Amino acid sequence: MWKVPWGIIAGICAMVVFFATVGVIAAFVVLNSIAGQTNTSTTLFGEWYQTALFIGDVLFLLGLIASTVLWFVKRKKLKEET
Repeated sequence: MWKVPWGIIAGICAMVVFFATVGVIAAFVVLNSIAGQTNTSTTLFGEWYQTALFIGDVLFLLGLIASTVLWFVKRKKLKEET
């Protein structure tokens, strides 16, 4: 467990969370403007890819939180050993 690069994993998760959040917002804005032009309505979970993107965003956010906590625990443990 101590040889796992938690900082790198946290960084990767942070990038994925950022771009997935931008994707969720962009998809909602684009579909909402299309729905406004056609006098219909849309939701955040209207299409399958919006739902998949949102679920992936939440899962990577949980991964980011977990890997950040484990990175701090690993860092604290290494400081105590020296």
